[in-house]
Amino acid sequence: MNTFLASGWDERLVRLRLGIQPVDAVTPVPGPLGAPAGITVHLETVPRPHPVPPPSADPRRPGEAVGLPTLRRSPTGRFAVLVGSRVTDGPARLDVRIVDGSRRHVPRRLSVPAPDVAAIVAADQGPSPERTCLPALFPGAAYGVHPGATAVRGRVVWSSDRAPVQWARVEARIAGAPAVSWRAHGDDRGEFLLLVGALDRQQAIALTGTLDLDVTVRARPRPTDQEPVDSPTGSRADPLWHLPVEQVGRLAPDDPTTAGTAVPPGYTVTLTRPVTCRRGAVVRPDPFALP
Repeated sequence: MNTFLASGWDERLVRLRLGIQPVDAVTPVPGPLGAPAGITVHLETVPRPHPVPPPSADPRRPGEAVGLPTLRRSPTGRFAVLVGSRVTDGPARLDVRIVDGSRRHVPRRLSVPAPDVAAIVAADQGPSPERTCLPALFPGAAYGVHPGATAVRGRVVWSSDRAPVQWARVEARIAGAPAVSWRAHGDDRGEFLLLVGALDRQQAIALTGTLDLDVTVRARPRPTDQEPVDSPTGSRADPLWHLPVEQVGRLAPDDPTTAGTAVPPGYTVTLTRPVTCRRGAVVRPDPFALP
């Protein structure tokens, strides 16, 4: 039976259950073409253990995807989860990973609440439930820095052997200020790019060529050989196995997990250090060594 057309017509309805549109954390307003170029979104809500494919030499197939299903990108620029899949229609939450093969943005793994299918079908005749998630992606190692920008290119290591600390979270504030002003996400190599944004009037007009920051780095404890593998593959061959799956609270841009401002649980290793930036330049301080 048709829902909208007369019975003499063929009708096929395609309903959206969830639309994911990653945005740049530096300029978080979605662009007309949707997510930043080069982004792919992969579904982690799959039967487990998911087989690990052999390594690919194709740079267009980043290893972080480990053969997981790719969400289709719609003409609106959103990555769409449609109603009608036996895999995705049932769960109340859908787990996804967002990958940038060019390393312009740091990957993220999210558990996103998905509207009930019955509510979506009922919305044909009434108000539609919120179905869009706008996760913020933070600058990665290959992110382009505009001339004249003030930025910190940093690296986080373990003090014992100088091995990289994966997936650190970084917060910065003007020295002595109470509130965090800027944030960054670290990658699998322990690298991060912190872009210093707008300053208040007194800071902007100060007759100095430098800017003093207090930079705080947070990380999970170093993984042990006995630590469970949090990956659909169940294998440490997944490059993102230690990247935490963040729980999105609600489908709204101001949700702190969606915005990337909430520090995931378990980030108990911290270090705060002063960093002096030169205005309009990129500073590379000594590595942040966590105990």
